Amino acid sequence: MSHLRLGRVWSGRLADVNLELDPGVHVIIGAEEDGSGELIELCAGVRTARRGAVEVDGLSPNASPACRRTIASLLPSEDWGESPGSLHGWLAELGARLGFAPEALLERARLEAGRRLASLSGGERRKLACFIALARQSPRLVALHEPLSAVGVDARPSVLARIAELGRERVVLVTTASQTDARELGGTTFRLDRGLLAPAPGGAWPGGAAPGLDVWLEVEADTPRALVSALAQQPEVRELVYEEQRTGRVLARGAGLEQLANAVARAAVGARVDVRLLRSCPDDLETARAAATGLAHAAYRAAQTHAVQRPPAAPNGAAEVTPGGNPSQPERSP
Repeated sequence: MSHLRLGRVWSGRLADVNLELDPGVHVIIGAEEDGSGELIELCAGVRTARRGAVEVDGLSPNASPACRRTIASLLPSEDWGESPGSLHGWLAELGARLGFAPEALLERARLEAGRRLASLSGGERRKLACFIALARQSPRLVALHEPLSAVGVDARPSVLARIAELGRERVVLVTTASQTDARELGGTTFRLDRGLLAPAPGGAWPGGAAPGLDVWLEVEADTPRALVSALAQQPEVRELVYEEQRTGRVLARGAGLEQLANAVARAAVGARVDVRLLRSCPDDLETARAAATGLAHAAYRAAQTHAVQRPPAAPNGAAEVTPGGNPSQPERSP
């Protein structure tokens, strides 16, 4: 079992981040400019916070080399320096300490054993680092920055399975700017927006990361016209798009993913339509950020309006402003 705590952390773009995590998969949705990479570096112990505490099982990764060695990480940029020997020799030495076989990793990363470490590109280093992190047997913490984009499409299923397996007994923290990756990873979801961290409303699945925005479902059916006619009768469906050029593709918009999915199911059963595919269309990060900004502005404007409509009570003897805008004189005793 492992525990990760960030208390009042200020560092670079990160502003007053508070986070306590127990074993499980935890996904933070945010881009580099939001501080997602810095957050992983802090947890891995390769960056020092300007203020606040970062602790893994009560120890500071940055201050404790022993703690740092128990953390499996994938950083935004992997810089391993240079090694005079081959890639296989370097991996064999590292694998002896961390407990993995170099041959298996080289095969998964599709790298030649005789290559020199300095010859690897930045993308190849991150791919290899991702496989090394996931090959660790008993890490205290797994901290990964954009792991699904670091590996090829063919490796995504096995990487997702390994992340889920590691999350059963330890904290797995993943940062990503992709809403699609967040939904595939599952687990607890947070949103990192310009350095500020908050739980994502509804989590990565089935809710959306942008509250207040409608959701879209993509549907493929054998008779899409019949499905469109049936969906038009569902009150939960606010908008329909039928792309006739793409075989059987229908887009439906609604206020909530669960309600919209149930409406599609009712329409398909009622129209006796076979549905081949049903999936959500995730909001991109810019849309989520814009929605959050818009909601904050709306809340601010609502507070201003409320303050104008509900002025403080006038003191005794003072004129009171009526809704019409004219001052009413206080009553005088005869």
